[in-house]
Amino acid sequence: MYMFLVFDAGSTKTDVRLVAENGETHSLELAGINPFFMDKEAICAELRRASEAFPSSAVGHVYYYGAGCVSDYESLFEQLLSSLFPQAKVEVHSDLYAACRATLGDGAGIACILGTGSNSCYYDGARVVRNVPPLGYVLGDEGSGATMGRCLVGDVLKGCAPAEVCDLFWTWCGSDYKTVMGGVYKGEFPNRFLATFSRFLAENITMPYCCGLVEKSFIAFFERNVLQYPASVKEIGFVGSIAAHFSDILREVADRYGYKVRTIVGRPMDALVAYHRERLFPA
Repeated sequence: MYMFLVFDAGSTKTDVRLVAENGETHSLELAGINPFFMDKEAICAELRRASEAFPSSAVGHVYYYGAGCVSDYESLFEQLLSSLFPQAKVEVHSDLYAACRATLGDGAGIACILGTGSNSCYYDGARVVRNVPPLGYVLGDEGSGATMGRCLVGDVLKGCAPAEVCDLFWTWCGSDYKTVMGGVYKGEFPNRFLATFSRFLAENITMPYCCGLVEKSFIAFFERNVLQYPASVKEIGFVGSIAAHFSDILREVADRYGYKVRTIVGRPMDALVAYHRERLFPA
């Protein structure tokens, strides 16, 4: 039976879905995969878990969408996946391309990622026409969990956040100054570490400080990214956990700038599976 495999790899976790022609599906969750933070051996070890879980000989197509999958890394993933699934035709794309297909399909518009990191592009329905570089959580990644976490932690440690927020923060995280600083500057994945603090914002979103921080982060995302695309393009779609968790605030900010939100999808896997199923198994 013909099957295809879809990877949706983010910095924090990777969704994998095996889809058979008869509609049967099987899912697997892997750790996050990002070549900016992982070497070839670590990436291969994680991908191998998928080849061990699924019958590689039956997979005819592999579609890999991944964070950090810019042109410099496409050949690496093609090589690794082709060795693990030797019978399959392998396609490797960025997670931004996944956002385009999941939110816009074959239509034109602006596709955005708001998760651990952030990204955006102008998509003409077939290709990415323009991409404002996200620059990562140090220089950019506005609207992302890592950047929100960085702002929150910085405000708390400097005493800029309201006292009630600071007190609640230390109770919530059950940690101390030294441990938090160690996670930021000595941890293996500081972007993931910082993004975990976005949960504090979500759980306390009724507090004016938390709501305001999220709103300011989304405003920065529009000001520094979205507004650089053609002003005539007003269709916009979002994928990612941050977009989903703070969808009400995100829609308000988008409306303020005159954009029509087409969809907000927390995890794009279902939309990607539907996209490829329609093209591989047309009715």
